[in-house]
Amino acid sequence: MNNPIFAFSAIRRMRSVRTPLLITLYSLLLAALAYFTVYGRFMGATVTLGDMRLSVDGYAYMIMLQFGMLVLVAPAMTAGSISGERERQTLDLLLVTNTGPVKLVLGKLLESFSFLALLVMCSLPMLSLVLITGGATLAQVLISVAFLLLTALAALSVGLVCSSLFQRTVTSTVVSYLSVFALGLVTLLPLWYDVKRIGDLYDAMNIVGQQLHMIEYTPVSFTLNPGLGLFSLLASQTQMFSSILWQFSYSLANTYSYLPFDHFLYCNMAFLAAASMLLTALAALNGLLRFLGREDCRAKFLNMHISFTQLNKK
Repeated sequence: MNNPIFAFSAIRRMRSVRTPLLITLYSLLLAALAYFTVYGRFMGATVTLGDMRLSVDGYAYMIMLQFGMLVLVAPAMTAGSISGERERQTLDLLLVTNTGPVKLVLGKLLESFSFLALLVMCSLPMLSLVLITGGATLAQVLISVAFLLLTALAALSVGLVCSSLFQRTVTSTVVSYLSVFALGLVTLLPLWYDVKRIGDLYDAMNIVGQQLHMIEYTPVSFTLNPGLGLFSLLASQTQMFSSILWQFSYSLANTYSYLPFDHFLYCNMAFLAAASMLLTALAALNGLLRFLGREDCRAKFLNMHISFTQLNKK
């Protein structure tokens, strides 16, 4: 991609000593977790079925750990991308060049996303250890990585929109985290209706004596909420929540084996991708409107053009 913002920011990040240090610490943390929960189970003289089950749970723990870290880190990475340029008084200089608001927003987003994508890809060897136990296939591991990447992209997009709306980085960061928390809470509200709807469908099929193979219903909460998307991912791949659900929801626990969690996961991933594109477009549109609506930007551009013209003549 011919984006100078992305190229400059990526080179500056990769030349920093903090980047390889963070990648190393991140990889060591996952490697230690993978060793004690997955690989270490096969170092003894015998391997039991319980050890194989615990190794699959270790795979799930690695995914949950990465999901939590991405949600916590991603909003802060882009919360200061636009507001930081505004505070350094370099935003106007960027906007009056041929870069423009769209390339600026995409460059900032891609630079942060590429770093998080690098972290997620570094975890792929540790996640692939679950292939030893047969607890998941290679396709399922790749789907898990794709879900984590889409989650990171959506969280980055929230921070990017807040950065384009607010003048200060501190305000943008606080609002970004509040927005992520609020969106997670609001999208969780339809869960009660969805669970009730699933229970009603299950009871209706039992009353008429119909043989039940699958409940054809797509819950709104499982489509919109990333946390429930993670639940669908682990439920479809590891079946680790079958016994735990009895403590929280009788309807979900009773219909656990009849719900197409893989379908829920794909719907959630599609929503994350669409939301990311929409939020990025809103951030670019806000930057464009601010640029077009400011007389001082056009005046600065005209003065810079005159200055460059005079320098070229000299």
